[in-house]
Amino acid sequence: MKRTLCALVTAAGLCLTLAVLPAPASAFTDVSGDTAQAVEVLYSLGIVSGYSDGAYHPSEGLTRAQFCKLAVLAEGHGDQVAGSAYRTLFSDVAGGHWAAPYINLAYEEGLVSGYGNGAFGPEDAVTVGQAVTVVLHLLGYTVEDVGPFWPEDYMNLGEQLGLLDGISSDPNHALTRGEAALLLYGLLSLTDKEGGDYIDRLCASKVDDAVLLDVDAQADDGTSGLVQICTAQGISYYEPAAELSAALAGRRGTLLLDKTGAASGFLPDDTVCRTISISQVSASGITDTAGSFVSISNSVDVLLDDTLTTYGACWYDLEGRDSVTLYSNKNGTVDLVTASQAVAYQGVMLSGYYEGASPNAAAPDTITLLGMELDVAEEGRSSLSQFAVGARITVTLNGAGEVVSAVSSSEKQAELYGVLGSGEVALTCGLTARGTITGSSSAQSGELVQVTSTGIGTLSVTLAEKSGTLSLDLTRNTLGSIPLAEDVAVYERVKDSTVVELDLADILVSTVSASKIDFYATDDRGEVSVLLLDDVTGGAYTYGKLESGEASGGSGSMSYTNATLTVENSAGVSQSYLSGQTVPKGTMGGIAVNGEGKVVAVCTLTQAKDVARAAFDGEEAVVVDGIRIPISEEVQVYNTDNGSWITLAQAKAYAGTFTVYYSGTPGTDAVVRILATQ
Repeated sequence: MKRTLCALVTAAGLCLTLAVLPAPASAFTDVSGDTAQAVEVLYSLGIVSGYSDGAYHPSEGLTRAQFCKLAVLAEGHGDQVAGSAYRTLFSDVAGGHWAAPYINLAYEEGLVSGYGNGAFGPEDAVTVGQAVTVVLHLLGYTVEDVGPFWPEDYMNLGEQLGLLDGISSDPNHALTRGEAALLLYGLLSLTDKEGGDYIDRLCASKVDDAVLLDVDAQADDGTSGLVQICTAQGISYYEPAAELSAALAGRRGTLLLDKTGAASGFLPDDTVCRTISISQVSASGITDTAGSFVSISNSVDVLLDDTLTTYGACWYDLEGRDSVTLYSNKNGTVDLVTASQAVAYQGVMLSGYYEGASPNAAAPDTITLLGMELDVAEEGRSSLSQFAVGARITVTLNGAGEVVSAVSSSEKQAELYGVLGSGEVALTCGLTARGTITGSSSAQSGELVQVTSTGIGTLSVTLAEKSGTLSLDLTRNTLGSIPLAEDVAVYERVKDSTVVELDLADILVSTVSASKIDFYATDDRGEVSVLLLDDVTGGAYTYGKLESGEASGGSGSMSYTNATLTVENSAGVSQSYLSGQTVPKGTMGGIAVNGEGKVVAVCTLTQAKDVARAAFDGEEAVVVDGIRIPISEEVQVYNTDNGSWITLAQAKAYAGTFTVYYSGTPGTDAVVRILATQ
């Protein structure tokens, strides 16, 4: 599977969010349970806020003016209050009153009314009966719908709708801040009088049945601070339009999006989710450490590391994991499993200068090494306490990426490899070292390098170049006579192009000649831990519709014109890369580019026309001339009728025949890279 290195950094964050309990701790210090969840959701939507002391003060009362503001914000009309400012509609609410814009707008929209004597009573305590009435007005109900008797009829309807769950049933009871949160939170999950989802008023669009994985994730392209979710379609990332609470991570529900497509809120549903510690895994289910067995269907989705797969396809990979989180539907049947990543960094060693400690070096909770902030496990503090900041040390991590031991680098030295970026190196273990890059001037961004910490904040890199003349034997899992490590990191490039990471399963041939092995390194067990291949699988190319062009520069007699290539696919049109080759217009193929933005190779694909829809084995493979050819996970699919890039499922629903473009040789290493409708 072709992946960029940043995906591994994201996976590191997942281990903190996948194995989540149904009710994570609140960001506010004085709320818990249902009230905490209500406050977190409303806070993310900008409806409620806490105090400067980090608390919410749920037992404090609310005034009628304060509840007007909450109602307007819960209606999604906070951007309209300016038009209602500096007007006096009630004798006791001057135009300059802080709440005048909210009270005036709520009155104009029929949400509230005064006392009938020209006054509103902005500082009076709002009662449960009054608040429930406002919420019913938000849902579109009028006196004709509810009944003539106030507050009895309003309280009865509120109870029928579930609005009084956790709230006093006494209409004259002074509403508290905690009760207000529960009331407004209950509103969000209801349908209005016309049958529309109320939550639609607070978003431009939404993503249903989404598990919120992380509110501060890093995407494959290196963009950080993103909201990460998992749906039946896989993992997706969204720019945040508002601060989503980390306490909601791990819950399933609805992600709300604004007009720009940014995440503006998250509304959990009533999905039951529970985390269990694994004792035994079988094809039919999981037994926890208490001896309880949970049956899981083979078709149930499983989020395993950064890949969405099915239980039937990966159950054996769950062995050795510490825990899983099970999500159940309304029938109580498990329909989603997320696996912990507690083994992701088990035994990883890092060597570098001790750059910092918090709160202190004597008993650190976190340390900084290679530009990374690492958590320290309790058992790691004593060995770290022997070193002062500035020392050169080697640390060992546990599966969660916490430091469990430290020794002097003179006693033990870890060799580190990774892919060079701008001011950073994405290490083979999945972590990212950061600092000022020095050393080899020939190393370009996107190339495999060995990295060494040469000072606080400084990383020296050396290009990983051809080493040895050993062939790869995948029937024995050896390079020459050297065994491959179980977690061997495999990369591929074409000539001196940027590298991509592969799985061993992506190599479809049983042996790879020594001429195709560009580099390897061994670990302290003498096993191959890093492997760099030269154009073995075709995975290092970017595939799509190629277009030739020209780039001119200079002036006068010093002017020049260079040939360029672009590639268009589902990601859009790439930048223009300098190329020594041209291609016919509309050629379907692939290009490999180096760190300087130059095309180093063009992949010409073999074309097979008139392939029927019936020749496809789902989305896994297609039969061409009687030979089954696997379909790449990154396959590009082109609709020739309208010139758009679509999914394979959409293409199969749209057309009955296809043109198949594949790399390699059928029956050995062929892989479908592009499909086009006919």
